[in-house]
Amino acid sequence: MAPRTRPESLHSSQQKPKPLGEVELRSKTVSTMVSAALLAVLGTLIFAWALRASEYPWLFAVGGLPWVVGLWMFGRALWKYTRI
Repeated sequence: MAPRTRPESLHSSQQKPKPLGEVELRSKTVSTMVSAALLAVLGTLIFAWALRASEYPWLFAVGGLPWVVGLWMFGRALWKYTRI
């Protein structure tokens, strides 16, 4: 029994991603940065809740997670945008 192989057209399309145009790249960058800002707002709200509810100290760590993810997303989007 011969091993199955994938068609060549599917394999070649996976190797080269289509480069984004300037407008698409800017739009994607802005949407990523807006999402990162919303994560920062969510993290701030969790921090504020942690300050009011002192019996839950683990909320500070939970509030830090959206901030870390948001900073990573923002930095990555900025890096990709400036390295055109």
